[in-house]
Amino acid sequence: MPALLASLHKWTVDEPARSLNKELALLFADAHDYICVKIGEDGGREVCLCYLSTLASPAKLRFVVSEEAGTLESRLSQYEGTALQEAQADSAEHAICLGMAVLCMEGSSHGLVLNLHKVQQRSLSSPFTENVLQGPLYAFNENLEVNTALVRQRFRSSKLKCLVSDIGTATRTKAAVMYAEDKVDPDCLQRVQDALDGLDVQSVQDTGELLRLIDTKRWARLFPKAVLTERPDRVSSDLLRGKIAILLDGTPFALLLPAVYTDFWHSPEDSYVNPFVSVFLNALRFLAMFCNLTLPALYIALTSINVDVNRLEISLAAAASREGVPYPVFIETMLMLIIIDFITEAGTRLPQAISATVTMVGGVVLGQAIIQANIVSNLLVIIVAATAITNFIVIDYQMGLVQRILKYFVCIGAAVAGLLGIVFCLICLVFYLSCLESFGTPYLTTMLKKKGGGA
Repeated sequence: MPALLASLHKWTVDEPARSLNKELALLFADAHDYICVKIGEDGGREVCLCYLSTLASPAKLRFVVSEEAGTLESRLSQYEGTALQEAQADSAEHAICLGMAVLCMEGSSHGLVLNLHKVQQRSLSSPFTENVLQGPLYAFNENLEVNTALVRQRFRSSKLKCLVSDIGTATRTKAAVMYAEDKVDPDCLQRVQDALDGLDVQSVQDTGELLRLIDTKRWARLFPKAVLTERPDRVSSDLLRGKIAILLDGTPFALLLPAVYTDFWHSPEDSYVNPFVSVFLNALRFLAMFCNLTLPALYIALTSINVDVNRLEISLAAAASREGVPYPVFIETMLMLIIIDFITEAGTRLPQAISATVTMVGGVVLGQAIIQANIVSNLLVIIVAATAITNFIVIDYQMGLVQRILKYFVCIGAAVAGLLGIVFCLICLVFYLSCLESFGTPYLTTMLKKKGGGA
């Protein structure tokens, strides 16, 4: 490899302290996994290979480092004809942190980056957060190259574009922006690119954090502005609808934007089943959303303020179920909603082996005991249980969290003004949603009409 070694010779510096191997030794001081090993000599000068042992591939290193593999020229012959990147101290540091190795010569100011990195990833598995009823049973993992390959396997066209940039001054996390050239809205694409280019942060660890950083309107952050998914089939189908996908290295979740309100209530399986079944399921989800927001509030309004709206039998039954309950209706309802949220959060955060036991104890034992103690009424337990069930029908986890918060505000409105308060809260919610935008797209838009294609 005379040409490669000749390149190292021409970068000789007069001051030995400014040589690349010396600078890298200072940069990676106190790093136990940093290795700078001599692999040979050329012209009386040592040739060194610098790398991190925890990130580099042992199999690739063995061929380059071991003298038993042959002379230095023969060991480096595999890189002949390839485009090798020249590196100074800063770029060499970044390459080593990525798992590459830097070939440098004693007294040279530059080095050559060799691809000796080891890919740290788990194998493809089924989605964890999205149950697959019908469709492909594999999901994204934490490797960006694998994730982009999964999308390209389902979108086999030159129209699929992929732009890669680094985010974070400390981590330099790679982010890939994927879009269909003939479907995407150029204005929306420009907004996304400007938002990514304008980021000035040290690190980005997850796509959820990235969404929070590029969403500059803080007052509008209650509702999610992008769909988080780990399913390649959903990404490829949404790319054909004109959406943009952002994949981040180190996380299995992709961002799909712009997102409208109805996107969070549709499942990928809706495209795989009979259209009549799909319409029925969507209607069921929106009915569950309405019940989740209004059921506890209606109980407060109809049992404490608007009692005359009910039939006499219903009012007598509600009054009989509350016999002996020492708390007002509003306090009783808020207490039960908070307990249900406690149980839900405990079942989510605890290890899977004991989460089912905790849910059973909290839902059955605690519920029965709280009724026998006359702390809440039987009717309220039924309503709160129905509210908890309807909250789990939501497709997107982010929107489910928002639903859990909103029902408290509707309950406060019902406690203040009864049915009128519920109507006022729902009207305020509609006005708030109508003011939101997701990267230039109105949040209440039912479909995205893009140039060159339909919704």
